[in-house]
Amino acid sequence: MKRSTLLLFALLLTFPFCGSAQLTDISKISEELTERPWLDKSIHELYGYKITKVFGERIAMQRHSNLGSLTTMAYLDQQQLLAGLDTMDISKEKRAELTEKYKNEAAGGAVQIFITRSTESRANFKWFFIVIRGTDDNEKIMEIDLDYQASQLPEANGWWNYTTVLLPKDVDFPFYVYVNDRQSQYLSDFKFMVVQ
Repeated sequence: MKRSTLLLFALLLTFPFCGSAQLTDISKISEELTERPWLDKSIHELYGYKITKVFGERIAMQRHSNLGSLTTMAYLDQQQLLAGLDTMDISKEKRAELTEKYKNEAAGGAVQIFITRSTESRANFKWFFIVIRGTDDNEKIMEIDLDYQASQLPEANGWWNYTTVLLPKDVDFPFYVYVNDRQSQYLSDFKFMVVQ
């Protein structure tokens, strides 16, 4: 198996993509998301998709080291979500429940978001929302508020948090994901492009 496929199945085994579940072991998250801040215009391949960080790099002394704040993302399509259920050690009833959930609530797949911040409160997802825009980057396909989710204890790069957001509408490629922080002074904080 390819490394990206192995990473996907390892992640699916540890985190069942239930909106209320929270991953508390940072070592279970792809290193590509957690190892260092992504620079603007950098391209990262995760789960078979290319993610370009279009903008969002903040001017800071530690931005090129593991000490800077991180905001990274990955994308999984609906078929990857459904295929991952076969690798999970769960009951038939839970598998059937999640299958229905993904079929009904994840037509557009899912976005995984990983953040670190210097303070506990700034890393709570209650302050964040995402906007998905279409191929031309003009049409807003959806806007999703993230729920309260307390941040985890600091690692080398600060307080961290991780979530998976199901996309209820189908999306065409390429599409854009904006990760916005309600506490910042910017209209748009982070912009990513997802390419097949």
